[in-house]
This record gives sequence, C-alpha cells and structure tokens, in this order.
Amino acid sequence: MTLYAGIAFRCRTVDFDARAHVAADALDPVWPFDYGELRPYYEELERRIGIARLAGADPLEPPSDPGLLPPHEYSLQGTLMANAGGRLGWLPFPTPLAINSVPYRGQAACDRCGPCNERLCPSGARADARSPFTDQSLPRGALTVASGSKAVHIELGSVSRVSSVEWLDTVIQQRARVRARCVVLAGNAIQSAALLLRSAQPTAPRGIGNSTGMVGRGICFKISGYVSGTIMADRLPSHPPGGPFSTVAMTDHYLDADAPSGLGGLLYEASPAERAVSGRKLKLRVHFLAADQPMRSNAVRLSNRRDRLGLQKIVLEYRTHPLDKSRLDYLSRRASDLLTEAGAKKISYTASNYQFGSGHLHGGCRAGTDPKESVVDRWGRVHDIDNLYVADGGFFPYPGGVNPTFTIQANALRIARRIVTQLA
Repeated sequence: MTLYAGIAFRCRTVDFDARAHVAADALDPVWPFDYGELRPYYEELERRIGIARLAGADPLEPPSDPGLLPPHEYSLQGTLMANAGGRLGWLPFPTPLAINSVPYRGQAACDRCGPCNERLCPSGARADARSPFTDQSLPRGALTVASGSKAVHIELGSVSRVSSVEWLDTVIQQRARVRARCVVLAGNAIQSAALLLRSAQPTAPRGIGNSTGMVGRGICFKISGYVSGTIMADRLPSHPPGGPFSTVAMTDHYLDADAPSGLGGLLYEASPAERAVSGRKLKLRVHFLAADQPMRSNAVRLSNRRDRLGLQKIVLEYRTHPLDKSRLDYLSRRASDLLTEAGAKKISYTASNYQFGSGHLHGGCRAGTDPKESVVDRWGRVHDIDNLYVADGGFFPYPGGVNPTFTIQANALRIARRIVTQLA
C-alpha cells in the first residue's frame, strides 16, 4: 500500500448495521460486531501512523479520541468547495488524511507537492503499509518476504485444518510448499476468494470454506463517480499552491432522508493531477461514493481458461442494483449543486468505472454468524477451518460508504491480536 491518497475515514456507525437501508433482495449487511469493538484499533493505528483531522467537524463522525495532528489546510479547490458548501447550508470539514500535517514520529510534514494517488510520497509524510510498525523489531529470520511470489493452493491436513500452502515463484516459474500452523489471507477481496476456490481438493471439492457456496459471493466495489467543472481565474481568492489529493469532504448526504433508501454517501474534493490555473481557468472535481448492495449474484468465480502461470483465470460477475443506480444519480446531482454554487461552468459527469473492479474491494469472504450467509466468523476465521483466517476487505459483509483502507487496517490489527492469543 504505497500508491493511494491517504484518505482515512472510519466507518460510520450505520455502516455496521445498514438493514434499514439495503434492498430487500440483498444479503444480510450486519457486521458481527459494532463500531465500539473496532474503535480501540482505530485509535491505536491513529497513534502509530498519525491522522490529520479536525475532531468533531464531521457531523457523522463516530465517537473518537481527540485528533493527534492538525488537519491539512484546504487547497485552493478545497477552499472554493468548502465555501460553496457552507452557502448551501452544508457542513464541510477537512478530509481526514494519513499524511502528516506536521512532523510526527520521525517523519516529515507534507510539503504540498501535489495529488498523491499515483506516486510514492517523496517526503515520507504519507503513511504506507509499513508505517504502523516501524518501531517494531523482529528476531533475525522471523520474517521472510518472497517477492514476486504467488500463493496458488492451500492444502488441508485434515477436514478442519490447513497444513501447508503451495506458492509459485513467478520469475523462475518454480513451485514450493511451506508448512504452517496458521494461514492468514490478505490478498484483497478478489484474490483471497480466488485462492480459496483454487484450493479445491477431495475434502473440499468446491474450494476451501465453500461448503455453503458463499466464497466469492457478495463482492462489492462501491458505487462512485466524478463531477467536474471550471471556474474563471479572475474569481479566485489568493491561496498557497498545491496540497494533497483531497482536503475537504462532506457527509451531509450520507444519512439523508431525501436519498433513495435514506442512505446516500460521501462527497469530497478529488483534485486532478494538474491543479494550476490553465488558460485563466481552474478545474474543480468532486468524487462521490457510496456503499453498494451486497448481492449474492455479484461474485468472484473461476474460469475454465488458464493464465500464463497455469492458474484458472478469475471472472467477476457484477451488476449494479437499481437502487444503487438511483442513489448514484442522487449523489451526482448533489455534487453538481456544489460546483454550481462554487461558480463552476461546463459541469460534466465522469464515470469511475467501478463496475470493472474498483480500488475499493469488499466482500467475497463475508463475515457473519450464519455459515449459510458468510465465509468467516467475527474473528475472520473460515467457519469450518480451525487455522485459516481472512484479514482484508473480503471480510466486510457491508462495504460502508467511505474509503476502506483505515478500516481494513484496524480490523486486521484486531484479528492479528486474536490469532496471537490463540497461538499462544
């Protein structure tokens, strides 16, 4: 995790039980625990990596400790959006970011060099997958990272226990096997489900954990899109250049009685890579996103065709639910209202193409108490396997309407603590 915008929302309280807002034909959206159980892990991660946020400014923010780092200053685009939102009666607030606004734990502050999505952070201000654990030391030989490798098959030693994992060195095309007391999958919602399906064997003929046919089911991508417009340079306030990808957000239309089903989504600044005034015009862009319905028919499955490594190719079956299409239209209109109020012209909609496999991946190894509707239990343990866990976004029974990275990290930390206890 090195190429992302650092957006670090916590799931809202409603995201853990959205039964009042999902379609009648959706899978059960209830998480097997509530926000309160995950909160300590959010707090610990925030202390470890630093989150720049303004506590209490988000009207839908779940309970949390005071922020550790001050929020980032709005960019020029963010300032225009925040002012417009205020005039509409909305409550804009600084986007919470895993990017240092001031030096923190030996890492530099953001130097506002520009949007962060597609490049490494040159200053080291943005957190990455290693950031929470830079102060942790391991005994020599305790960790081996096999770069360029791919896990291809999980072997059961008995009906209910994993004994080993077969993996492939993709560079030299050589396979190897490692024995394991415990196996944790964190490949992402699609790849973890595919690995379970590829691990079919006599004691698990449909794939490991798939005795009820739920592996791969309920895959969610988050519905989303962009609205853009231009504003004339002669109307711009004086403002320092640069800033992170997103500096302002709005949750006024998240829990919204006017939204289809009463549950809308999130709006935030998503500035283009080129932020400067061009031809006396400045481009504004808003990203809007919301949780999609967890549907049994939306699934990861395996093809009969094979890839260059000799593995069955992955097929994604996904169709946007009619309710989600109407919710997406509603959020698009609200984003357009915001840019119109900001004075933007030539407002246009751009599809995010989320339906082809978004960067926000959830479900496929859904958590729950009923094995007929889920793959793993509340601790991420595959229901019928004692020592196999899933700790990525595949765990999510409902995706929530915010960027998932921070929640994936918090839940993975929660699961890891449980595994350590169990192994001890």
